[in-house]
Amino acid sequence: MIDQSTASARVEVPKLRKLTASAAGKFISVCHIVPADMWAGAEAQIAILLGGLSRQSNLSICAIALGDGRVVAELQDCGIETKVIHQPHRRFWGCFREAAEFLWNRKIQILHSHKSKDNVLALLLAKCLRIPHNVRTVHGLPEPATLKDRLVYAADRRTAPLASRLISVSSDLRSSLTQYIPSSKIDVIRNTVDLRQVKSSLRKADAKRRLGISPDAFVIGTAARLVPVKRLDIFLAVAELISKQVSNLAVVIAGEGGERDRLQAQVSRTSLEQQAHFLGHRDDIYDILRAMDLLLITSDHEGLPTVLLEAMALGIPVVSRSVGGIPEVIDDGVNGILVESNSPDEIAEASLRILSDASLHADLALAGWQTVIKGYSAGASAVEMTRIYQSLSQE
Repeated sequence: MIDQSTASARVEVPKLRKLTASAAGKFISVCHIVPADMWAGAEAQIAILLGGLSRQSNLSICAIALGDGRVVAELQDCGIETKVIHQPHRRFWGCFREAAEFLWNRKIQILHSHKSKDNVLALLLAKCLRIPHNVRTVHGLPEPATLKDRLVYAADRRTAPLASRLISVSSDLRSSLTQYIPSSKIDVIRNTVDLRQVKSSLRKADAKRRLGISPDAFVIGTAARLVPVKRLDIFLAVAELISKQVSNLAVVIAGEGGERDRLQAQVSRTSLEQQAHFLGHRDDIYDILRAMDLLLITSDHEGLPTVLLEAMALGIPVVSRSVGGIPEVIDDGVNGILVESNSPDEIAEASLRILSDASLHADLALAGWQTVIKGYSAGASAVEMTRIYQSLSQE
């Protein structure tokens, strides 16, 4: 297993190469419309991207935040001027008016949005304020839960061809988008992690103790929104099967969502009742990941999950269903384990292979860490996005 202090000493975080105004030939003004009422993978990626863009000398970056959560603090810490629109879910046209007032005299060239409602808002703002270009990042497939959600997603999809450019976080997601968007309009910019932030000062034993878990226990865990697409019912079924083979097993779930009561009820009917830890939302997620011996992803679909990259950066082996953009990162048997089915038996079998083989555990941990260091460190996404902005500004 990787000792993180040793690993950190060997890591030289790639420096973000600035594209100067003279190299670009033009100074570009960009405003991002961002969701800020929660903190999950998409919001973390937005903060990473905008932090990198704020350091590009040929860009002027500002943001409109729909809500006042952690995203706002992250952007302001980067020195990004951020207009906060409070209670955005209650009044669409109120959001439009506040956003339009903020943008009125700013000579914005590109509006960049990230979620379905934000996309519709951005398109209307661009049309009404004559902002030349509208960019959308698609972080994952839609998860409609209510009639209102379905109407918003329908409007998002119907207006997507009007965007100047779409950014997909994986090639798999790009393939889905090409069903209704010309492929020439879609670019793939994969998610990244900021290696300066993804770290824990705790030893694994101490991280377990902080959660009330024995240092000798095997810890399998996940960090996700507690929503249907994450299929945490499968995660718990897998954990129950593993517990029959591993007596000192502990199970950790970090995250909040509407499925929590149902999942806790599922646990109460099994032998996991004393072994499962529902942690809720955690700001110390890297310390939580540090306590895990294995990260397990059982989702029906993913774009490219941030927690996957974070776990690999921390030297934690991953077993995942082979869905979404995950196979674009994990080379099965080399830097993680992929399972093609949703069968708890097959996922448990793959997990037990790692938990029972210290050599395999160490090899996967090291290879996963190397994968993130070489190809998924923050900075690359900002440079790629800046080049797209340049291309649009020259049209």
